[in-house]
Amino acid sequence: MRRGSALRALSAAVNMRAEDSYIRQRVLDALLREDVRGCVSQATLAGAEQLAGYPGAWSRPSGAQWLRLPHLQGGVLWIPVQPAHFMQQWRSTAAPLLWQEGVRYTELLTLDQILDCFARGLAPQAQALFSSFAAECSLAVEHRRIADTERERWFGALRMDAAAAQDLDWSASLLHYDRVAAFHDHPLYPTARAKLGFDRAALEAYGPECQRPFQLRWLALPRELVFAEGGAAPARLPDAPAAPDGGWPAAWPGFADVGLAPALADSHVLLPVHPFVWGAQLDAMLEGCGLAGRAIAAPQPWLSVAPTLSVRTVVLLDAPEWHLKVPLTIRTLGARNIRTIKPSTIRDGHSIQTLLGAIAAREPAYAQRLLLTGEQAGAHADHRMFLGYILRRYPDAALQGCSVVSVAALTATAPHGGIVAQELAQRYYDGELTAFFDDYLDLTLGLHLTLWLRYGVALESNQQNSVLVLGQRQGWPRLRLLLKDNDAARIHTGALARRWPQLAAHVADLQDQRIAVADALPLAQMFITITLQLNIAVLAERYAQALKVEPSALHGRVRACVERVLAQLEGEGEDASLARRVLLEDERLYLKCLLVAATLSDKSETGAADVNKFYGRSAPNFLRPA
Repeated sequence: MRRGSALRALSAAVNMRAEDSYIRQRVLDALLREDVRGCVSQATLAGAEQLAGYPGAWSRPSGAQWLRLPHLQGGVLWIPVQPAHFMQQWRSTAAPLLWQEGVRYTELLTLDQILDCFARGLAPQAQALFSSFAAECSLAVEHRRIADTERERWFGALRMDAAAAQDLDWSASLLHYDRVAAFHDHPLYPTARAKLGFDRAALEAYGPECQRPFQLRWLALPRELVFAEGGAAPARLPDAPAAPDGGWPAAWPGFADVGLAPALADSHVLLPVHPFVWGAQLDAMLEGCGLAGRAIAAPQPWLSVAPTLSVRTVVLLDAPEWHLKVPLTIRTLGARNIRTIKPSTIRDGHSIQTLLGAIAAREPAYAQRLLLTGEQAGAHADHRMFLGYILRRYPDAALQGCSVVSVAALTATAPHGGIVAQELAQRYYDGELTAFFDDYLDLTLGLHLTLWLRYGVALESNQQNSVLVLGQRQGWPRLRLLLKDNDAARIHTGALARRWPQLAAHVADLQDQRIAVADALPLAQMFITITLQLNIAVLAERYAQALKVEPSALHGRVRACVERVLAQLEGEGEDASLARRVLLEDERLYLKCLLVAATLSDKSETGAADVNKFYGRSAPNFLRPA
């Protein structure tokens, strides 16, 4: 018994060290990629011979390379690196970093030690950001450990029923693949597993990794404080227009359903509240904004839901074509990325979706291949970002009989082995992953380059908001693309208005002024960092591993497709000169510096109006021939 306990303890310790090493590698690569504290631009490249005074074995391998940083206060930081070609010039190696003070060397084995060194010489407030990030790293390790345990349990159950995932209807398919994707790390942000604000109980209750059903809570607010955008439930907000198709979730509660007097409907409106926020957090928020005496907490929960990949967006289990987005007091993808709902996004998201629908209607190549969710319904309370919702409707009839899969799931490990993209290729492309990839490239690059070059529109349609629809229904394309949640696009509104005044009318009243841009460069930056890097290049890297080929082989297919689409658009009279230069000719690509802008630097330092759109330009161009 003692021997068995010791072995289990040793195994647990080994696993913990592996998890720490994994997150350490991801964080170091992100620090190098985003050039934090000038760790690349202000460093000099050194060989092992320049570490002659260091007796450790790590400095001895032939050809070992180090970045030497002499500008951090109190000493010299040595980072062991190896050349890289995708997204960054250098990646870290498994060797420990070294901190040199005079002739004394200290091995930096933990992230806490490494981040302490990176924070040296900074003002106390800036040092605190690095300390907070160290805590975020620890939370990422903890949440990943919980998720991995749940994945093994769930995958084991699925393997007992090999046909289960193939017999799902479209809505169950979307939930299934969202859950699979939740176990897969974000390709670039190193601590994306950390849901800052969730403890273990909250992660298990409300996280997409466990996908447990729960019921929403409800808050009654005076009608004059609630502003509806677009469609709203006629019985609940009689002064607001109904959704264009007259639809509304039948299960939406009335006041009696949530334990309140029906007569309140004459003076109040019900708003859904995520149960994680219910209680002390909500009370404090209401007190802080002067609504504590006017809000009525409904005693009964109502509406069974389950979390999707976005966490704060939930699916209505009794009406799965409806998804509801509600605010959450957690942060993901950076300490400043709190999951609120800005009132402006409700109207703007709907405006941009209608613009996309109008564009698709006049583009024969995409009229049948582009699907959009209905984003017209939502409400907010007195412009409070923690009191509101967006009600999103999926095009149920167009999805029947299809597999519906977010791009985020494609590179995730599949329950029965391999990756999800291989599983889908087996089902829909006779097992040919490259055929699936080529079809995806034609659709994705064709659509987004057309939006950019013809209409002056670039979408933040990231891996979560870009959803593939695969099916073998007669009369429908085998692969379609569904887009949702496009409230953070960049639109060259002047160019759109000059060339397409009727289309420009759809976005004439944007509330978030950051959406409208004055030239094409922000469109190029958005296309490169979202469509090209996240939604295409990351797939190519992972598919190359699955196919046992060099990534350059698949990047070559991407380049060929880009050239083909640009040539077609030029033949139709579009100016593709900027796109050709930044995509095919420049040595470096833009990249998103999310770790810097969302976590390690203050907005006053970066000047970023939007932490999700703060760019560097140091990524090697994988589309440019060597």
